[in-house]
Amino acid sequence: MSVLARVALRQRPRRLAACAALAIGAGTAVLAAAPATAATPASSTSAPASTTAVAPAPRPLIRQPAPAVGTPRDFALPAKSEIRLANGIPVTHVPFGTVPKATILVVVRTGNIDDGARTGLADIAVEMLKEGAGARSAAEVAQFAADMGGALAIGAGADQTSAALDVLAERAPDAVALLADVLRRPRLPESELPRLQANALRQLAVARAQPQAIARDALARRLWGDHPYGRGLPTDADVQGHTIEDVRRFVADNFGAARTRIYVAGRYDLAAVDRALEAALGDWAAGRPPTENVPTGTRTRQVVLIDRPDAAQSTLLLGVPSIWPGVPGYLQFTVANTLLGGSLISRLNQNLREEKGYTYGANSSLSLRFRSGSWVLATDVNTPDTAAALREIYFELDRLRREPPSAEELRRIQNLRAGNFVIGTSSAAGLAGQMQFLDFHDLPDDWLTNWVRNVYAVTPEQVSEVTRRHLDPAQMTLIVVGDAQKIGAELRSLPALQGAQFLTPAPQRP
Repeated sequence: MSVLARVALRQRPRRLAACAALAIGAGTAVLAAAPATAATPASSTSAPASTTAVAPAPRPLIRQPAPAVGTPRDFALPAKSEIRLANGIPVTHVPFGTVPKATILVVVRTGNIDDGARTGLADIAVEMLKEGAGARSAAEVAQFAADMGGALAIGAGADQTSAALDVLAERAPDAVALLADVLRRPRLPESELPRLQANALRQLAVARAQPQAIARDALARRLWGDHPYGRGLPTDADVQGHTIEDVRRFVADNFGAARTRIYVAGRYDLAAVDRALEAALGDWAAGRPPTENVPTGTRTRQVVLIDRPDAAQSTLLLGVPSIWPGVPGYLQFTVANTLLGGSLISRLNQNLREEKGYTYGANSSLSLRFRSGSWVLATDVNTPDTAAALREIYFELDRLRREPPSAEELRRIQNLRAGNFVIGTSSAAGLAGQMQFLDFHDLPDDWLTNWVRNVYAVTPEQVSEVTRRHLDPAQMTLIVVGDAQKIGAELRSLPALQGAQFLTPAPQRP
């Protein structure tokens, strides 16, 4: 039971049943109150009540076991269908649910991988796509999407740009036409570029004041070097240097049929949507093929200490290049990550948060790119606890590498992963995203349909084996953002960091 739940039970006994319901949802033990004894009405001849307040006796709590976890079931992928438009754009349809709505997701294989000389060009260009398209202004685009029951969502990532609308089923053909306008006929008005650049500069100023953003930027640069994945935060000069010609050239060079895939999920008129797709996108020119630039990454023991004088906390990031879903052992690796640091019940959270109180939380995650990825552990700890927290982090890494977890501990993680998977596939948008994941990583459908059984098939020995193979501390980069004067000497004395290269970079210019 969480700390907040315990406090609620102490402070609000009358809400005990509600708290118990929350506990059921969390899979913890249920606390039930014994019925209170009915109060005896005061007699008219009874003695006057004492003026001293008497606290009521606490009602006893009866512990009851949590319900047993149900038998896991494999995921049943709805009967999807696929077509290709006249120009070769693949379209995947996934029927889902009973509500007459459609989620339309268009994915274009471009992003920061195609930035070129100036970091962040993709971000500015994609923001410009929102500033009007076809015959509609920016306000009219937003209003038209709202009239269909949705809102245009568009954003650029490292390798992919996505544009999506979730609309009423009868408006799905109109949504297709709007998305086609945004991607094929954006207005890209020069008058809006200064405003978007000013917004980006403000966001950069905020990021540079946040230790987490500073650490992420430093880690990307150390792991990926001069590769586009390693560029991190752009400079002010990058942002200010983008011209309208750069933006228009980026869109012309990187948006086209050869880089595009379309996913439609929900309950809608499939034939009508196909006709709309062919009319709106079937004659789109192929353009350039997707950029395929796979990095090698840096695997060496190094420590980057970024000074923040008088910082009350130290921000810690520990990272290493890792594998992608097409590599054997990836699924086992994700289970190992969840057990180590990828959940609230993970070992690192239990150690650093629950037992030691060094942090509000620690998290490890797998970040995926095209045919590559990275494993990153992130946490913020009290400055005096920096070295002690790192000692525990390396201890937990070493323990999982040496000793397989118990079957009981692994089962809890498998139950968690299976439950999260069900949530992730329980909406039209979730299914569309899963189809996108399969295509981007060139995975078969049975990656999804066998996912639950494959997660439960992971053994304790496999967890330790993939941890040994992919999480070697001797290959990891540690970023520490904190008060160097207070923590530097202790960091250098840690046994786990002996032989590491220590770097203390000068403050980066905006």
